[in-house]
Amino acid sequence: MSISAAMNTSVTALNAFGVGTQVIANNLANVLTEGFKSSRALYYDLPKSSGAGVTTQKLFSPTGPLIPVQGLPPNPNSSPLVPEGFVEGSNTDIATEMVGLIVTSRAYQANAKVVPTVDSMLGTIINLRV
Repeated sequence: MSISAAMNTSVTALNAFGVGTQVIANNLANVLTEGFKSSRALYYDLPKSSGAGVTTQKLFSPTGPLIPVQGLPPNPNSSPLVPEGFVEGSNTDIATEMVGLIVTSRAYQANAKVVPTVDSMLGTIINLRV
């Protein structure tokens, strides 16, 4: 693998893990939003070892907890699974999101270490040539 390929792989992974962090942050920010469906970042390898990519996917199950609400008018757009007088809470699990945040941040840190390493390698190569 060439030095530029190593740098490109690391940069694409940094972008992917940045998106993953944004997805987790959005989930945590909406943990108390009624009916919010959390998302997940799905990572994949790009062809020919050229880095990593990411897509996001909404999770439609499990449903959030049912929260009783007094004096709530009937909602014609509500899910048939939610009985009258209740609203569906967010399906975001804080513990799962925090573990995902730790894993994503460690992967981001590991890929960030590649940048100064490649810089050092390039400096050594330049010094050898001079």
